[in-house]
Amino acid sequence: MNSILVGGKYPDILLGELFKSEDFSSGEKAAIVEFVYGILRNLGRIDYIIEHASRARINGLQLDITNILRICTYQAVFTHTSPAGVINNAVALSAHENKFSDFVKRSVEGIIKNKDAVIFPDKDKTMEYLSAFHSHPAWIVEKWLAEYEPCEVEALCRANNLLPPLTIRANPLKTNRTLLQSLLEKEGYSSSPTVFSPFGVVVDKKDGIFKTQAFKEGNFEVQDEGSQLIAMLTGAKEGEFIVDACAGNGGKSLFISGLMKNTGTVIAFDLLPGKLGNLRRRAQRAGALNIRTETIDKAQQYMGMADCVFIDAPCSGMGVFRRNPDSKWRLWGKDIRELSGKQKEIIREYSGLVKPEGRLVYATCTISREENEEVVLEFLDDEMNPGIFGRFTTGEGFFRSLPHVHDTDGFFGAVMKRKN
Repeated sequence: MNSILVGGKYPDILLGELFKSEDFSSGEKAAIVEFVYGILRNLGRIDYIIEHASRARINGLQLDITNILRICTYQAVFTHTSPAGVINNAVALSAHENKFSDFVKRSVEGIIKNKDAVIFPDKDKTMEYLSAFHSHPAWIVEKWLAEYEPCEVEALCRANNLLPPLTIRANPLKTNRTLLQSLLEKEGYSSSPTVFSPFGVVVDKKDGIFKTQAFKEGNFEVQDEGSQLIAMLTGAKEGEFIVDACAGNGGKSLFISGLMKNTGTVIAFDLLPGKLGNLRRRAQRAGALNIRTETIDKAQQYMGMADCVFIDAPCSGMGVFRRNPDSKWRLWGKDIRELSGKQKEIIREYSGLVKPEGRLVYATCTISREENEEVVLEFLDDEMNPGIFGRFTTGEGFFRSLPHVHDTDGFFGAVMKRKN
């Protein structure tokens, strides 16, 4: 936990390294993942309970001691561990903390005794209540309260602390959703179709999904439903020339290739060659033969050529807190201001690649106005499919998906057409 909260490490990478170096059963792995992500989702609430159910004051404690208290509080509040089990864990975790072992034990005993009597801020104090009870940094809650109604902010915060579903996307080049569900069922994975995307499937269990034959043969990719819809905003058609300006590891590039039925060309740009290497490997498994990867210094050679330029811009990730709960604790207001400036540069740089009557699609996985509406000053083009996208269109004409409304990750999108 220290490496994540102070060292800036990503929990998925740290857990992957841990599971490679140590021999854990699948059940033990699941429990460790639950603890790490559970604590990160509920960190604000946990800290509030620690300070109001015991005499511990987090600001004055060593981080190692604080994290022991956090682990035990999570056990006591969010799991079915018995009080004796929680105390035994506290004693074991603090065994090498000679000066603090008695303090930890007394604090955990107080937390167990008083946790249900803790009084959170009154709901009339909206920001304080939502920050403490729903475990979001106060500045983020304050920002959202300036942009949304309080009841919507509470629903959003609550949704961000829920375990997100495992959503995958059928590869249109190899299968369809119905056939994919049948293939997965034969391998022991039950599933249900997504509500909005005609390509999406929600799988009921995660363990071993990447070891399935269906995955090895390239029949699906893991992709949130909101992310699928964002790729569909491109309106990609057979034979088109499409630029994916910020392709990353290529999840949306692969989908766009599938929508184009392997015709035309997808040019995938990214700053990092390593990510483009991952994209090429994924494209090979998916059978996506019309994708070409390029470093960004080659972008200018495609000026005025693209039927569609898709910009999935780097952003604050406020729409994916439920998947990356650590990010809400490492994000600051200055980060959003810096990102907004970078996003404006990117949209200006790549807009020149759009040919006359072509499309420019700008998207993010954040719900911050500075990174979305304030970057895109045009209105959403009316080419989109109203049957799918109507429920995601804001009063200003933008695409917006929200975790608490659509049970997808939070995404923003805008489609603009070049007139000359």
